[in-house]
Amino acid sequence: MNHLLAALQHHFGFSSFRPGQAEAVQSLLEGQHTLVVMPTGAGKSLIFQLSALLREGLTLVVSPLISLMKDQVDALTQRGILATCINSALPVGEQNARLQRLAQGAYHLVYVAPERLRSVPFLTALRGQKIGLLAVDEAHCISEWGHDFRPDYLHLAEARRRLGNPLTVALTATATPQVQADIVRLLELGEATRIVTGFNRPNLYFEVRYTPGPAAKLRALTELLSRPETGAIIIYTGTRRDAEEVVGFLREALHLPAGYYHAGLPAEERERLQSEFMAGRLNIICATNAFGMGIDRADVRQVIHYSLPGSLEAYYQEAGRAGRDGQPAQVTLLYAPEDRALQEYFTRNSVLSQDDLRALYQAVRGSGNVWLTEEDLSRSTGMHPVQIRVGLAALERAGALEHLGDEGLRMLFRKGEWRPTPIAQALAHNREHLQHRYRQLEVIVRYAESSACRRRIILQHFGDREMAEVARCCDNCLGAATPPGAWQEAMAMTVGEHAALIILDCVRHARVPVGREKLAQILHGSRARDIRRFHHDRNPYYGKLAAVPQKDIEAIIAQLMERGYLKTIGGEYPVLALTPRGENALRQKEAITLGLPKSFEPEAVQRATEERQAGGTVAYTAKLLAEGLSVEEIARRRGLTVGTIYGHCAQLIERGLLDVESIIPADVRAQIQAAIQQAGPDSPLSAIKALLPEAIDYGMIRCVLASQQPSGSAKDAPGFFIFCRGKTPCHDSLPSHR
Repeated sequence: MNHLLAALQHHFGFSSFRPGQAEAVQSLLEGQHTLVVMPTGAGKSLIFQLSALLREGLTLVVSPLISLMKDQVDALTQRGILATCINSALPVGEQNARLQRLAQGAYHLVYVAPERLRSVPFLTALRGQKIGLLAVDEAHCISEWGHDFRPDYLHLAEARRRLGNPLTVALTATATPQVQADIVRLLELGEATRIVTGFNRPNLYFEVRYTPGPAAKLRALTELLSRPETGAIIIYTGTRRDAEEVVGFLREALHLPAGYYHAGLPAEERERLQSEFMAGRLNIICATNAFGMGIDRADVRQVIHYSLPGSLEAYYQEAGRAGRDGQPAQVTLLYAPEDRALQEYFTRNSVLSQDDLRALYQAVRGSGNVWLTEEDLSRSTGMHPVQIRVGLAALERAGALEHLGDEGLRMLFRKGEWRPTPIAQALAHNREHLQHRYRQLEVIVRYAESSACRRRIILQHFGDREMAEVARCCDNCLGAATPPGAWQEAMAMTVGEHAALIILDCVRHARVPVGREKLAQILHGSRARDIRRFHHDRNPYYGKLAAVPQKDIEAIIAQLMERGYLKTIGGEYPVLALTPRGENALRQKEAITLGLPKSFEPEAVQRATEERQAGGTVAYTAKLLAEGLSVEEIARRRGLTVGTIYGHCAQLIERGLLDVESIIPADVRAQIQAAIQQAGPDSPLSAIKALLPEAIDYGMIRCVLASQQPSGSAKDAPGFFIFCRGKTPCHDSLPSHR
């Protein structure tokens, strides 16, 4: 071990190894094929870099990331280590010059993309070289059961055989046990040594925010980005359009400098944005998953997923770009159940038929090597881009196409023979893979909707049984905790704080899970048919907020969701559920402070309650009249117009429940009756009003007209006693937990 530490210090200036590094290097020095699974930022690259300097021969590094190749080669060159990369981004003349130096044995390490191992000029340059080590970076790309399958990786086993089966190290940060087995099997590594240091990133805080709709997502973004940050922020979106629209919001509404990155941008623009981000000139970037693999900026303080990723593996790899300096960082998923529809859409567009494959095969015209883009193939076939990518992989699997490499958005293909049996096998494999993608989606949805520890869910998914106890773990763990001194006695609650607990407990008692609108109906005391059909009227909180308009109840529910007390779960028909924070709030009778609509003010609640007690708005006016209040006094007390109160009076007069003489003075009645007679009883109110003084309004006219109609009868509606008359709620309405 001492000689390894000495080499580490000499070549890289480090005084100690990180967990797993020394074991992996020692395994390679002993000639053992090795699989290395380490968290993002744990130092996987150093394993093959140091091994390259301690073993004889050339180390060949296979990576799908041109930008990462350049960064690592530059860093090695600065340390005096002979390294280079050969890729399609280089001018042809420079590629040829590097191939010539490779043939002369000028390098210790050479970085290439996987398709380069099928290049005749490259293989020719390797003929005189001894391959001491083959390093396969991002090795999970070889597995179709992983989250970032790349067909070019399937050719690596054949390339290894052509190179004489050299010692091989495969490295990845996100591989489930199934994917780990795939890597070893598909690379033909036999009984490889496996070094799995665990997947835990103790400096990351995991959070899911329940954001029902774009407006809620933007509000969550506003809050998350309002914190003073000294580092960088990556916001991942599911589509190019979302990336551009979110950046527009950040620039225009929040006045934050931000850039967007997706595969639709020209290559030079993508390279400029990535360079600015890495150099610290751009600190907020909004991107699709085209951005990030191999991004090694250490001070990313937040990774925010604006959209639901397709798998937990993809989510964790992207989240792992936060906090690579070991300092605290936060990863947040903004989740709405309808987000899964986007991933389901991508999956549905991956379904292939034989006609699809035939159309795609025929769209690759001509013989020899053919350059094409996805856009070219989309125009020729009318197929969705996702379907095109999956179809190209299927044709390659069947041997009908050979993918020779990429240059920007262009792809180089060589057409092979169309053979029915391999094509049928490729289609069957496509159907099996689609089912796997649906299962992956279910896993990430369960993660988003779970009330369990999110860190534990992630680690168990990757087969890591380590007890990962950290002080700041995830929103569920914090929500389930009881901060000392955070609670108040129920007796001290305001109306709003009390209403928040009523809402939470109503969710807990719902016999059938409900969405936001249905919950508001239950609390308001709706008599809708489906409320009775599903027995929601038996919920102990049915009608408990009857004095509050339903739309205001919905607004309070939305606040509870945004504050993390409620979450939405389910797919096509999302429903509400308590989060651990919500469950804890009920246990402790937490005083939840919310922004309340005016209808929650004590005076408004009292007025609404008295109105319902009286049997409705018109009956309440009758009650106040009976108490001796004038029309003007009633209007002031209820916050209504005088005309509205006169309208109530007209209804009461028409029903025979009120005498017009009690509210309209005799002289005024005489003037109105004269005007009615002059204009004609069937005339519109405006014609009658035109004949009267300004002080006599339409309400008075309606009352006199009502007195001339045959009287009817009225039935009082039952009232609801919701809140006490005072400024605090009735305590017997509080949820009880004994």
